[in-house]
Amino acid sequence: MTLHPTAGAIKAIFNEEAGNPAANAPILQVLNTKMLPSTSGAAANRYRTMFSDGVHVMQGIFATTLNNLIDSGAITKNSLVRVNRYTIKPLAGKKILLVVEVDVLDNVGGTYEKFGDPVHIDPEVHNQPNQGRPAQQSSYQQQQHQQQQRNNPFQQQQNPYQQNTHQPQINQNHQPQIAPSGNPVFPITALNPYQNKWTIMARVTQKSDIRTWSKPGGNEGKLFSMTLTDESGEIKVTGFNQQVDDYFNVVEQDKVYFLSNAKVDFAKKQFSNVKNEYELILQRDSQLIPAPDNAHVPAVRYNFVNLTNLSNLNEKDTVDVIAIIKEVGEFTNNISQKTNKPLLKRDLTLVDASGMSTRLTLWGATAESFNPGSANPVIAFKGVSVSNYGGKSLNAFGGSTFKLNPEINEAFELRGWFDQQGHNTNFQSHTSDFKAGGTAPRMTVDEFTVAAANLNPNEQLNFEVKASIVMMAKAETTFHYPACPTKGCNKKVTEDMNQQWRCEKCNQSFPEPDYRYVMRANIGDQSGTAWVQAFNEAGEVITGKKAYDLVTRPGEVKPTFDQANFKSYIFRCRAKQEVFNDEAKIRYAIIDITPVNWVEESKLLLSKLKEFGI
Repeated sequence: MTLHPTAGAIKAIFNEEAGNPAANAPILQVLNTKMLPSTSGAAANRYRTMFSDGVHVMQGIFATTLNNLIDSGAITKNSLVRVNRYTIKPLAGKKILLVVEVDVLDNVGGTYEKFGDPVHIDPEVHNQPNQGRPAQQSSYQQQQHQQQQRNNPFQQQQNPYQQNTHQPQINQNHQPQIAPSGNPVFPITALNPYQNKWTIMARVTQKSDIRTWSKPGGNEGKLFSMTLTDESGEIKVTGFNQQVDDYFNVVEQDKVYFLSNAKVDFAKKQFSNVKNEYELILQRDSQLIPAPDNAHVPAVRYNFVNLTNLSNLNEKDTVDVIAIIKEVGEFTNNISQKTNKPLLKRDLTLVDASGMSTRLTLWGATAESFNPGSANPVIAFKGVSVSNYGGKSLNAFGGSTFKLNPEINEAFELRGWFDQQGHNTNFQSHTSDFKAGGTAPRMTVDEFTVAAANLNPNEQLNFEVKASIVMMAKAETTFHYPACPTKGCNKKVTEDMNQQWRCEKCNQSFPEPDYRYVMRANIGDQSGTAWVQAFNEAGEVITGKKAYDLVTRPGEVKPTFDQANFKSYIFRCRAKQEVFNDEAKIRYAIIDITPVNWVEESKLLLSKLKEFGI
């Protein structure tokens, strides 16, 4: 499909017709660009341009946040851009189009020609002689023009979109890099799904292990991912199956590469902690070529969070932390919930100057290969996941990276603090935000279902409800699971050919398992009903029996479940959003259950009546 400028866009923008569809994210042609040097050493240069819709042209200026698109050659003469965000700014009695956000629209097979023979939308400018015709200038005229640029009214107006000087900006003193193909290198932030021909030059700041999957029907595969970083930002790159074979052993972390011919897709945020709306998928014709290391291609960027501030974060949030390794735990084997296979883990105890201690868990090959090198080193993690298990803790999964004793200011400061006073500090640990027997807001069934419906994927709701069991799920054969009898394990075991029950976590076999409850119950009060999940301790309270008793005497299952109906309890529960088969659902789990103490409930009701003056 051949792209064209949006008809009538300049007229609609100039007349500020907000309701005109032509003014909504229009496609415009950039006829030229000219740098307006900054008069302040702290401010960045800006670029003036002429925008055209093929019929009219209008003076414009790019916000400094878009400078990298011009410096890199992504926007050149006659480029087409989709203007996603802009404003009209009056300067020197004229209307100027200030462009804040654009997508560069690539032309497959070459550059665009100029569309039409447009005239200036501003009558005063249009009537000036030689408007729009670039004449040859003498050396004297060029000097005069440069002097006019220094006094240009654009530079005397404060740009509301000017970047703060502490934010990373493209260094405009070095020449743009040229790809091996001879084309200019695009900054990562210039990539979008509308482009087909581009090359980026970036550093590999993270590389995952190879991960495999297996689905019913024989659907198997493998993938790996990496994070590429340049001056403008970062982006996730993923390779599947054949691309794993082609590129995994080629890519080295911390090295710089040219990458082209990959698919630009919208980022799947549930699988990525990279701050970019897009991600790249390696294709059969993708090209990944080693590039010369360049000081302008940065290493890892961190946004550190103190350990004490983890309490303000939600589960599954991703953060960067820098801390001292206080202790290194032993290797342990866990069973992966996804693959039901053994998974190696290792816990680190981290501390920092906030006085907090936090557990961080390494998994898989990272746990196996981890070597602290020395006692109490400084370690910087990027992209670790926050967990609420046993209080706030951290997990380092495939997308996480770390550096031991990095040569950055934060590491030097932390090292000095720990050596001088931190080694004698009594650290506090994060406690669970919800414990059995603890306090949580009392809600009705209707209130907690409405509140849970508004939960974000990373949030959870803790609540208490007084309700009765309306019915037990009719699942006489699935109310339990065979568990490892080792104290504190409780992992599911499987029966082998020798009629022994095997626990992969403990690496032991047992003559028989310890059966534990996992059941569903429908609870209700005056406002409504809801299904909740009960685990072993709650199941024993509901049935009054051990799971083993019902498994060995199946005839008692139905009578026991029937007798559990219409009994009232105080349920302390947790609501979370879970995704199953690509469908998000709210799950309610019982954390604690106690029979109703009617004396205490009566006192509670009386206190509520007093609050209302009754």
